[in-house]
Amino acid sequence: MVFSAGLLLVTVASSLTITHSLGLHARLPLTSRVPDDDHASETTFAAHLHKHGRQPYSDPLEFQERFALFRTRAAEVEKHNRHPNRRWTAGLNHLSDRTDVELKQLLGYKGTKAKVGNGVSSSSDRNMLSKRPLPEERSWTSYANQAFIRDQGQCGSCWAVAASTVLGAHSELWGTNRSFSTQEIVDCVPNPHKCGGTGGCDGATVELAMQYTMMKGMREPSEYGDYTAKTQNCDQAISDVTSPSLKDLTMFDSNSMVSLAKESAPSRLFGMTGWEKLASNKYRPLMEALYYKGPVAVSIAANDIFEYSTGIFDGCTDFIVNHAVTLVGYGKDGSDKYYHIQNSWGPSWGEGGRFRVHRLDKEDEHCGMDTKPQEGVACEGDTEPVRACGTCGLLFDSVIPHFGSTK
Repeated sequence: MVFSAGLLLVTVASSLTITHSLGLHARLPLTSRVPDDDHASETTFAAHLHKHGRQPYSDPLEFQERFALFRTRAAEVEKHNRHPNRRWTAGLNHLSDRTDVELKQLLGYKGTKAKVGNGVSSSSDRNMLSKRPLPEERSWTSYANQAFIRDQGQCGSCWAVAASTVLGAHSELWGTNRSFSTQEIVDCVPNPHKCGGTGGCDGATVELAMQYTMMKGMREPSEYGDYTAKTQNCDQAISDVTSPSLKDLTMFDSNSMVSLAKESAPSRLFGMTGWEKLASNKYRPLMEALYYKGPVAVSIAANDIFEYSTGIFDGCTDFIVNHAVTLVGYGKDGSDKYYHIQNSWGPSWGEGGRFRVHRLDKEDEHCGMDTKPQEGVACEGDTEPVRACGTCGLLFDSVIPHFGSTK
């Protein structure tokens, strides 16, 4: 990300070229600066708002409150960027004057708990795949669908964005190459058990979006309407007596399984034959699915990524899984391995809307407890902590659609 002078000056030594690869072999120099007290002025803050296409706050009190947040974030950025041998650089961005409550609104994801269901185990498929070697890198970013970096806005719809992104990617790779309406997912996917929130902009899960798409079908944005970053009324009724019923759309096993579309399922018209919840907290099934099949919707602990600018992120301080994103590849930068992830906070955030997360040799063993499940993994009434593995809990919940020939 590039910031104008006076907001966040990221200077680079002439001997170093910042590219999409920044690793241990070429650690970032200590040349990044943020404005000090003399330069973090109200004029600078106004210029920051203008840079990100926002109007100055008309209420003087709110302006001062937002300015104070901006200065605090600038100090946090400067403190991080002073660290020697860091893997990633922090930066100011369009989120830098948001309150903690507003930032939490962006984390509208929580994984589902298991419910009564009829899933088909996918262990045999994974055992077959595990015999194949995995190259050191893989990227799906050159495909047209991944070029579109979505912005969820002030709506907790990351789960819906991740679902529509992954569905579009697999449709391009294996299906009829069509897009899927994020707004329909936000408006219409039912969430009676309040898994991840109360639905829409208040959060739900990728699993619910996949089940809806498979059993109900999904329109393209041109058919349903553009994304509004608001929860609107769905134009279709869903109840216990509709087909599919509310139970069909919401009562399924969210443990490791494959959910297969019936021959009469609407999703088969555009090539979707089912969807899969990969084995939780397992590294190999995720990497095999990513390499051989395509992008995967994953969940991460995102409380520490707001100020990410560039580099390989290794700054998670907890395992509170609360944000759905799209895993679009993996690679290696010098001695550092990384996951490549597409976010839903617009193209001006991070590395063109994406970020890289440090990938360890033994990700399955890098685990912690999500001690605040109501923020990240719980359905209504679930309060027991859960175990999440991988950097930033990335292995905890992974979902991928299956596409094949249309009927």
